[in-house]
Amino acid sequence: MLLFESLDDDKFKRMVSPIYLKSMTFSSTNKINTFMDHIWDGFYTGQLRMGRWPSIIQLGSNAYYEIAYSGTPPQQ
Repeated sequence: MLLFESLDDDKFKRMVSPIYLKSMTFSSTNKINTFMDHIWDGFYTGQLRMGRWPSIIQLGSNAYYEIAYSGTPPQQ
């Protein structure tokens, strides 16, 4: 399993989803989104969610993956 997250100061407000994880070895592509937010502000959701992306990948000695962000990637 591959799990990576943003450690920037704006990690709860700025989203770069979806992220595309392309296997250069196994010819597969996975579109990854963040988890759902669970903050309620009265009747509406708070639209705050942590920038965390989980994915299952296949490992191997010659497994190569390309990660493509749909926004500016986190610096940390």
